[in-house]
Amino acid sequence: MHQLGRLVKYDRRNVKAWAGDSQWRALRADFARFRQHGYNGWVSEGFWPVVIYRLQRVTENARPRWLWAPTRTVLALVRKLVALVTHIHIDRAAKIGPGLLIPHCGPINVHRDTKIGADCSLFQGCTIGAGHIPGGAIIGDHVHIACHSSIIGPVKIGDEAMIAPNSLVITDVPAGTTAIGVPARILPGKWRARDRASVPAVL
Repeated sequence: MHQLGRLVKYDRRNVKAWAGDSQWRALRADFARFRQHGYNGWVSEGFWPVVIYRLQRVTENARPRWLWAPTRTVLALVRKLVALVTHIHIDRAAKIGPGLLIPHCGPINVHRDTKIGADCSLFQGCTIGAGHIPGGAIIGDHVHIACHSSIIGPVKIGDEAMIAPNSLVITDVPAGTTAIGVPARILPGKWRARDRASVPAVL
Protein backbone atom coordinates (compact mmCIF):
# COMPACT_ATOMS: atom_id res chain seq x y z
CA MET A 1 0.00 0.00 0.00
CA HIS A 2 2.80 2.40 0.85
CA GLN A 3 4.24 1.93 -2.64
CA LEU A 4 1.03 3.23 -4.16
CA GLY A 5 0.95 6.37 -2.08
CA ARG A 6 2.93 9.56 -2.02
CA LEU A 7 5.10 11.38 0.48
CA VAL A 8 2.88 13.33 2.90
CA LYS A 9 3.04 14.68 6.43
CA TYR A 10 1.03 13.28 9.31
CA ASP A 11 -1.02 16.13 10.75
CA ARG A 12 -2.69 15.09 14.02
CA ARG A 13 -4.99 18.08 13.98
CA ASN A 14 -6.40 17.50 10.50
CA VAL A 15 -6.15 13.72 10.12
CA LYS A 16 -9.81 13.21 11.03
CA ALA A 17 -11.05 15.54 8.30
CA TRP A 18 -8.53 14.14 5.81
CA ALA A 19 -9.55 10.51 6.34
CA GLY A 20 -13.30 11.09 6.56
CA ASP A 21 -15.19 7.78 6.53
CA SER A 22 -12.59 5.98 4.41
CA GLN A 23 -10.98 2.98 6.09
CA TRP A 24 -8.25 3.02 3.43
CA ARG A 25 -7.28 6.57 4.35
CA ALA A 26 -7.55 5.70 8.02
CA LEU A 27 -5.07 2.86 7.46
CA ARG A 28 -2.70 5.19 5.64
CA ALA A 29 -2.94 7.58 8.58
CA ASP A 30 -2.24 4.72 11.02
CA PHE A 31 0.86 3.78 9.05
CA ALA A 32 2.04 7.39 8.89
CA ARG A 33 1.70 7.77 12.65
CA PHE A 34 3.68 4.60 13.30
CA ARG A 35 6.41 5.98 11.03
CA GLN A 36 6.29 9.35 12.76
CA HIS A 37 7.00 7.68 16.09
CA GLY A 38 9.98 5.78 14.72
CA TYR A 39 8.33 2.42 14.04
CA ASN A 40 8.65 0.68 10.70
CA GLY A 41 4.95 -0.10 10.59
CA TRP A 42 4.91 -3.31 8.59
CA VAL A 43 7.15 -5.17 11.05
CA SER A 44 5.60 -3.59 14.15
CA GLU A 45 3.57 -6.09 16.18
CA GLY A 46 0.96 -3.50 17.08
CA PHE A 47 0.36 -2.46 13.47
CA TRP A 48 -0.91 -5.77 12.08
CA PRO A 49 -4.01 -6.00 14.29
CA VAL A 50 -4.87 -2.48 13.11
CA VAL A 51 -4.47 -3.57 9.48
CA ILE A 52 -6.76 -6.57 10.00
CA TYR A 53 -9.32 -4.39 11.78
CA ARG A 54 -9.38 -1.87 8.90
CA LEU A 55 -9.73 -4.61 6.29
CA GLN A 56 -12.55 -6.24 8.23
CA ARG A 57 -14.37 -2.90 8.37
CA VAL A 58 -14.01 -2.53 4.60
CA THR A 59 -15.32 -6.02 3.85
CA GLU A 60 -18.10 -5.76 6.43
CA ASN A 61 -19.66 -2.90 4.47
CA ALA A 62 -18.86 -4.28 1.02
CA ARG A 63 -21.74 -5.32 -1.25
CA PRO A 64 -22.92 -7.78 -2.40
CA ARG A 65 -22.22 -9.56 0.88
CA TRP A 66 -22.18 -13.06 -0.64
CA LEU A 67 -19.36 -12.07 -2.97
CA TRP A 68 -17.21 -10.87 -0.07
CA ALA A 69 -18.06 -13.79 2.23
CA PRO A 70 -14.85 -15.78 1.44
CA THR A 71 -12.72 -12.69 2.10
CA ARG A 72 -14.45 -12.09 5.42
CA THR A 73 -13.84 -15.72 6.41
CA VAL A 74 -10.14 -15.52 5.54
CA LEU A 75 -9.76 -12.25 7.46
CA ALA A 76 -11.48 -13.77 10.49
CA LEU A 77 -8.99 -16.66 10.48
CA VAL A 78 -6.03 -14.31 10.00
CA ARG A 79 -7.33 -12.14 12.84
CA LYS A 80 -7.33 -15.18 15.14
CA LEU A 81 -3.75 -16.03 14.19
CA VAL A 82 -2.57 -12.44 14.64
CA ALA A 83 -4.33 -12.28 18.02
CA LEU A 84 -2.58 -15.47 19.14
CA VAL A 85 0.80 -13.91 18.33
CA THR A 86 0.24 -10.32 19.45
CA HIS A 87 -2.46 -10.80 22.13
CA ILE A 88 -4.28 -7.82 20.66
CA HIS A 89 -8.03 -8.24 20.16
CA ILE A 90 -9.88 -5.43 18.36
CA ASP A 91 -13.50 -6.30 17.65
CA ARG A 92 -14.40 -5.54 14.05
CA ALA A 93 -17.64 -3.86 15.20
CA ALA A 94 -15.74 -1.19 17.16
CA LYS A 95 -15.53 2.24 15.55
CA ILE A 96 -11.98 3.63 15.52
CA GLY A 97 -10.81 6.86 13.92
CA PRO A 98 -7.64 7.35 11.86
CA GLY A 99 -4.14 7.65 13.29
CA LEU A 100 -4.38 4.82 15.84
CA LEU A 101 -1.03 3.95 17.45
CA ILE A 102 -0.38 0.66 19.25
CA PRO A 103 3.39 0.67 19.90
CA HIS A 104 3.74 -2.73 21.58
CA CYS A 105 2.25 -6.21 21.84
CA GLY A 106 -0.72 -6.85 24.05
CA PRO A 107 -2.60 -7.94 25.87
CA ILE A 108 -5.02 -5.34 24.52
CA ASN A 109 -8.77 -5.81 24.27
CA VAL A 110 -11.24 -3.46 22.59
CA HIS A 111 -14.95 -4.20 23.04
CA ARG A 112 -17.35 -4.23 20.08
CA ASP A 113 -19.38 -1.24 21.34
CA THR A 114 -16.32 0.98 21.74
CA LYS A 115 -15.93 4.24 19.81
CA ILE A 116 -12.44 5.73 19.58
CA GLY A 117 -11.67 9.06 17.93
CA ALA A 118 -8.75 10.16 15.78
CA ASP A 119 -5.06 10.22 16.73
CA CYS A 120 -5.38 8.01 19.80
CA SER A 121 -2.83 5.64 21.30
CA LEU A 122 -3.21 2.35 23.16
CA PHE A 123 -0.38 0.80 25.15
CA GLN A 124 0.16 -2.74 26.36
CA GLY A 125 -2.14 -4.18 28.98
CA CYS A 126 -5.12 -1.97 28.05
CA THR A 127 -8.70 -3.17 28.29
CA ILE A 128 -11.63 -1.22 26.90
CA GLY A 129 -14.52 -3.43 27.90
CA ALA A 130 -18.13 -3.80 28.94
CA GLY A 131 -19.42 -3.30 32.45
CA HIS A 132 -22.66 -4.19 34.21
CA ILE A 133 -24.41 -1.38 32.31
CA PRO A 134 -24.87 -2.08 28.58
CA GLY A 135 -22.82 -0.05 26.10
CA GLY A 136 -19.22 0.74 25.35
CA ALA A 137 -16.83 3.61 25.98
CA ILE A 138 -16.88 6.71 23.80
CA ILE A 139 -13.34 8.03 23.53
CA GLY A 140 -12.57 11.40 21.95
CA ASP A 141 -9.70 12.53 19.74
CA HIS A 142 -6.01 12.68 20.75
CA VAL A 143 -6.50 10.47 23.81
CA HIS A 144 -3.51 8.67 25.33
CA ILE A 145 -4.35 5.39 27.08
CA ALA A 146 -1.28 4.26 28.99
CA CYS A 147 -0.17 0.74 29.85
CA HIS A 148 -2.16 -1.58 32.13
CA SER A 149 -5.18 0.70 32.27
CA SER A 150 -8.83 -0.32 31.98
CA ILE A 151 -11.85 1.60 30.75
CA ILE A 152 -15.02 -0.23 31.72
CA GLY A 153 -18.60 0.45 30.69
CA PRO A 154 -20.30 3.27 28.74
CA VAL A 155 -18.06 6.08 29.95
CA LYS A 156 -17.06 9.15 27.96
CA ILE A 157 -13.44 10.22 27.61
CA GLY A 158 -12.98 13.78 26.34
CA ASP A 159 -10.54 15.01 23.72
CA GLU A 160 -6.87 15.34 24.71
CA ALA A 161 -7.40 13.33 27.90
CA MET A 162 -4.82 10.96 29.33
CA ILE A 163 -5.50 7.70 31.13
CA ALA A 164 -2.49 7.14 33.37
CA PRO A 165 -0.80 3.73 33.77
CA ASN A 166 -2.49 1.16 36.03
CA SER A 167 -5.75 3.13 36.20
CA LEU A 168 -9.35 1.91 36.29
CA VAL A 169 -11.82 4.27 34.62
CA ILE A 170 -15.48 3.71 35.44
CA THR A 171 -16.71 7.31 35.24
CA ASP A 172 -16.48 10.06 32.62
CA VAL A 173 -13.18 11.86 32.07
CA PRO A 174 -13.42 15.53 31.00
CA ALA A 175 -11.49 16.78 27.99
CA GLY A 176 -7.87 17.74 28.57
CA THR A 177 -7.57 16.11 32.00
CA THR A 178 -5.67 13.14 33.43
CA ALA A 179 -7.40 10.16 35.04
CA ILE A 180 -5.24 8.24 37.50
CA GLY A 181 -5.72 5.57 40.15
CA VAL A 182 -8.10 2.74 41.06
CA PRO A 183 -10.78 3.83 40.70
CA ALA A 184 -9.49 6.73 38.65
CA ARG A 185 -9.69 10.26 39.96
CA ILE A 186 -9.34 13.38 37.85
CA LEU A 187 -6.21 15.46 38.37
CA PRO A 188 -6.62 19.24 38.38
CA GLY A 189 -5.38 21.12 35.35
CA LYS A 190 -5.00 19.78 31.87
CA TRP A 191 -2.72 17.38 30.11
CA ARG A 192 -1.94 18.25 26.52
CA ALA A 193 -0.31 15.96 24.02
CA ARG A 194 2.88 17.62 22.84
CA ASP A 195 2.49 18.89 19.31
CA ARG A 196 5.19 17.11 17.40
CA ALA A 197 6.65 18.53 14.25
CA SER A 198 5.11 16.97 11.16
CA VAL A 199 7.33 14.14 10.01
CA PRO A 200 7.17 12.91 6.39
CA ALA A 201 5.90 9.37 5.95
CA VAL A 202 5.25 7.36 2.83
CA LEU A 203 1.53 6.58 2.57
